Amino acid sequence: LSSVAKEIANGNTDLQATIQTNDEIGDLAISFNEMTAKLRSSFVDLERRAKEVSTISEVSRRLSSVLDKQRLLIEVVEQIKSYLNYYHVHIYLLDKESGNLMMSGGTGKAGQTMLEQKHKINKGRGLVGRAAETGTPVLVPDTSNDANWLPNPLLPETASEVAVPIFSDTEVIGVLDVQNNIPNSLTQRDIELLQSIAYQVSIALKNADAYMEAQNQAERENIINEINQKIQNTSS
Repeated sequence: LSSVAKEIANGNTDLQATIQTNDEIGDLAISFNEMTAKLRSSFVDLERRAKEVSTISEVSRRLSSVLDKQRLLIEVVEQIKSYLNYYHVHIYLLDKESGNLMMSGGTGKAGQTMLEQKHKINKGRGLVGRAAETGTPVLVPDTSNDANWLPNPLLPETASEVAVPIFSDTEVIGVLDVQNNIPNSLTQRDIELLQSIAYQVSIALKNADAYMEAQNQAERENIINEINQKIQNTSS
């Protein structure tokens, strides 16, 4: 027990004390092993939280430098998939005229195919549609146990899925959707992480829209100046 305690103190938390007696030493070994298991779980939890904070920070940093809307959406999904090792990530933006959710960014071949096909989802349909309609995250830990879950033939390995709405002020403007190929691998913690990222996406989209509007305004003013110059220089 003393030897194992020294190893654990040096950082080797995978060890367990061997229980050989039923007396007080045996009870101590049991308690020691329980404490070690909790310590190991705490380390894993801390590492995950550190990774989550790092991911949010890095996504925010990268998004702040991207002002092209389409490139922005591709950056978002690729970064989330890369940092958090999800099976698939995509973003839908709400089309105000039709009310449909238009696929605007997706990872891998499946994402590229859906973009080319101009894939869309009706508001209220599937996880993505429900998240947009209710304004709340929708989680299906195990897709095989949810009768309302809609499979996608391009993503045959999806076993767990979560859809998180993206807000602009109080209005839903899109949905961030994440899928994993392991049942019950997506949890409330993933929702909280994705909500933080969705907030960053909302800010980045606002910045991209503002930049585009400023560009359009500058272009309009340039055209007006050219017209005025031509009028002033015309004698006939």
